[in-house]
Amino acid sequence: MGIDFTALLDHSLSWDELYRLPELLDARFGCPAAALDAYLDLDDAPRPWRWDRDPRYSNVAEELFEEGHLSLSGPFGFSATVFRTGLELTHPARWWAFVFEPHVREGLREAARAMATILRSTTIIYAPDSSHPTSGGSDLLFDGGSFGDVLRWFAERIGPPALGPQELAGAEEETSELGYLVERVSG
Repeated sequence: MGIDFTALLDHSLSWDELYRLPELLDARFGCPAAALDAYLDLDDAPRPWRWDRDPRYSNVAEELFEEGHLSLSGPFGFSATVFRTGLELTHPARWWAFVFEPHVREGLREAARAMATILRSTTIIYAPDSSHPTSGGSDLLFDGGSFGDVLRWFAERIGPPALGPQELAGAEEETSELGYLVERVSG
């Protein structure tokens, strides 16, 4: 088992846009080539070109109101959980690869930035998950917290973000698992 890569993004989507998000992502999320080459051997992997929602629900509104979030399985291993004020983007690439392999990091960051453009995000938080201390930030979204709550939680519980990927990569492997990055983007 490894530590998963996770990106948390804020968004300013209306309810109507949230209801149409799977179709919006299908139309506008082009998985960057760098992300495709970053980690997965795609020769034998399925290549879905859509964002599929949980088939247990008849529509997005039903899932949002019943679960409090929307679960999407996307192309090339990407998955997203959408909340009222944020989105958790995950990928099978491990946090270690994000920190220590520049081509993996750039591919995943490029994909997160593409998602941020669609969502009109202003902030991306890159953090390890899998029950590490930083996973408490995404847990707040599952518990109904806002993206602002998540940013405050990281600052108070984990400390300041790393100044850049080089700071995380310069740390011991165990220390890098406690770090996170914050990237400001234009929404």
